[in-house]
Amino acid sequence: MCGLVGVINNNGRPVVGDLGNGAHFLQHRGPAYAGLFLFDPVHRRYALERGEGLADDIFKPLVDLNGDLGIAHTRYKTFGSGGTINAQPFFDAFLGLSLAHNGHITNVKQIDAELGSRGQALAATCDAEPLLRVLALWIEHFRSEDPMAPEKEVFFKAVAEIQKRVTGAYSAVAVTPSGLYAFRDPHGFRPMVRGSRARGDEKTVMIASETLALEQNGFSVDEEVPHGTALFIDRNLEIDERVLVEKDPRPCAFELIYFADVESKMMGDPIRTFRWRAGRALALHLTEEAPDLVNQIDLVVPIPHSPIPGAEAFAQKLEKEINGGVIQYATPISKYRYGGRIFMEETQKARDEAAMLDFRVDSISVKDKNVFIVDDSIVRGTNASRIVRAFRAAGAKSIWFGTLWPMVIDSCFQGINTPTQSELIGARFARDVDEVQTELGVDALFYLPIEVFQQLVIKGAPACMACTTGQRAVKFEHAGTVLPPV
Repeated sequence: MCGLVGVINNNGRPVVGDLGNGAHFLQHRGPAYAGLFLFDPVHRRYALERGEGLADDIFKPLVDLNGDLGIAHTRYKTFGSGGTINAQPFFDAFLGLSLAHNGHITNVKQIDAELGSRGQALAATCDAEPLLRVLALWIEHFRSEDPMAPEKEVFFKAVAEIQKRVTGAYSAVAVTPSGLYAFRDPHGFRPMVRGSRARGDEKTVMIASETLALEQNGFSVDEEVPHGTALFIDRNLEIDERVLVEKDPRPCAFELIYFADVESKMMGDPIRTFRWRAGRALALHLTEEAPDLVNQIDLVVPIPHSPIPGAEAFAQKLEKEINGGVIQYATPISKYRYGGRIFMEETQKARDEAAMLDFRVDSISVKDKNVFIVDDSIVRGTNASRIVRAFRAAGAKSIWFGTLWPMVIDSCFQGINTPTQSELIGARFARDVDEVQTELGVDALFYLPIEVFQQLVIKGAPACMACTTGQRAVKFEHAGTVLPPV
């Protein structure tokens, strides 16, 4: 999971500020590394800056960079190792092409082997580099076939080959001196939106991972870039958008509950609305599965920060189901706001240590109370275990736990860092809710069922829920060759 920004304007004004501001509002998608690439046509040069840490810290010294066309990236590592060498964007100096992507390329080994057979090698372990390399080689191939073809026509043909041959998830932005490109994989696993802004004669177009990055920078949201689509924006801001290779849409539904910012919009609705629906759906599920428990709840508590809208809806819906009863909603648990997301840590030991430091519970609020905790999800169980122990220590009488997302039982290879089933608590206990409940130390555990989520939260819209269903839409490798013929 990463954050993408691409910006171009029509009057030569530097776009580094828009890139930095866009990345600022996407830091939740990748707080570990950040980088930007700029083309400066006035001085006929480019700038590539990458580093480890938050985008705000990395971009702050770069405010004086020139360039009216560029891309920026915030990285959360799902593939490859760390280090600045693996920060995005990547740059191909042979073609003057820079690229950054959000997702997870699953046939990197296949690409690397084909490159090796040609005497070429990858310089980093991040999967953005092989994506760029495949794109560059197909561009060179089609250019050699028709040297007079316009650049964008060659680019579109090359992207179509990528969409046929590169497996996994990828939403990508790229730049050449001619303009800004963007494309999504045929299923559209990872989000991408386009917006525009006009200030007098100055007009600017931005591509971003989430609508928040557009709206907070004064851009209107013009569209969610369709899956399987590629587009080109030239220096006059003329937009050529084409659907190249389109398959059944599979946008990640986990974005709606956990990863996307609550103020963004995806799949036609605000993220806040999806989380609100999930909370109501969880309340309905609870009243059907354990109606006697509902009347015993003293306190509904959200785990900061993603599930807060869902927990509010959960509490309100339950109150309506109780005749004359009152369910108290409170936030006696606080989370250090700069602590990040602990499942991004490199090792389980690091995740455990982060969890121990992340949360604090107000014992006065929970002592002798029957507490129902609402969280967005349970992936490895590290967070949930720590939270339950903290509530026990604070004197809670009973602890019940509910999630806005179904049980995670399979690894994600479309951009979320859950690489092995042995790390997933639901998979470790063979989907046995009672076993997971015992492991977490809660008095009762309730996952929102898959069919309830599909019906009441996304209302039947197509989406990827492979981490909960185990049913994948893509293969890990392409059946043929990925690179063009020599």
